[in-house]
Amino acid sequence: MRSYPAKQAIALHDFNRDDLLTIALTDPSDLNHPEFSKVERENLESVYRRLAFFGDALFDAVLADYLFNINQNLTKEDLDDWRQDIASRESLTEFAIDLGLPRFSSSCNKKSRKPPEEEPRVWAEMFEAVVGVIFIDRGRDFLKLSTWLGNRFIRNAIGAYVGDPDYDTTVTTADYLDMIGLEGSLGSVWVPGDDDD
Repeated sequence: MRSYPAKQAIALHDFNRDDLLTIALTDPSDLNHPEFSKVERENLESVYRRLAFFGDALFDAVLADYLFNINQNLTKEDLDDWRQDIASRESLTEFAIDLGLPRFSSSCNKKSRKPPEEEPRVWAEMFEAVVGVIFIDRGRDFLKLSTWLGNRFIRNAIGAYVGDPDYDTTVTTADYLDMIGLEGSLGSVWVPGDDDD
């Protein structure tokens, strides 16, 4: 099963949803293989598309929240410009490559496979599906997903966007809880280091 090395790349403590991760790493073009019945193919593709839709919405929400909280001077137009760049198919494809998804996907050994940069729709969507799986696996905890995405991708992407790798985009868990009005509840919400790397 391909999910084991993918779980190592995701690096989340006690990740359990191997079933959904396997589906998220299944390139829909591979479902045309004769080993899948029409019903199986339709079911797997439906779950995959739903995970990708869910992950897309979650990534946008996390990014919007992160941008809103790191710089109070950003206008609506600024927020939208940053979001469009950081959440573009090309950016999400870079995140997918950084996470190693091309190595873990069902099509990793396909000889006709183009480089990921030439198929941004495929890899961006797969990254979104993985985001959806992580959210579900973390008990639908927005803070845990936000922390994982922020630490692994968003912070660096914002630094690259402004052309300053030292741009301060650090939002600690305590800062985040304070921003959303949950100050002082860190211990009851989440234990630092529980599943962020």
